[in-house]
Amino acid sequence: MREIESRKEMTAFFEKNLASGHEAEELYSILLNQGYPKSLINEGYNEATEKMRKRKEVQAEKQIPVVEKAVPASVEKKQNFFGKLFGKK
Repeated sequence: MREIESRKEMTAFFEKNLASGHEAEELYSILLNQGYPKSLINEGYNEATEKMRKRKEVQAEKQIPVVEKAVPASVEKKQNFFGKLFGKK
């Protein structure tokens, strides 16, 4: 039944399944029931989440454009209706 023998394979397993929407607790209990050691599961999970976090950060940096505000040279205050009517500024 054991198909995953290395930390690299365990990391790939977690990356694939977490990206498809499976819960980490569910995957953890399934792997424990199949006889995988806790240390291998934890290392694979931690590595997978770290890789996924870094990927998201890189994607977020690429998607956020830097926009500079255009500041007008002079801003004139318009008179409101009552100001025009009564001659106040």
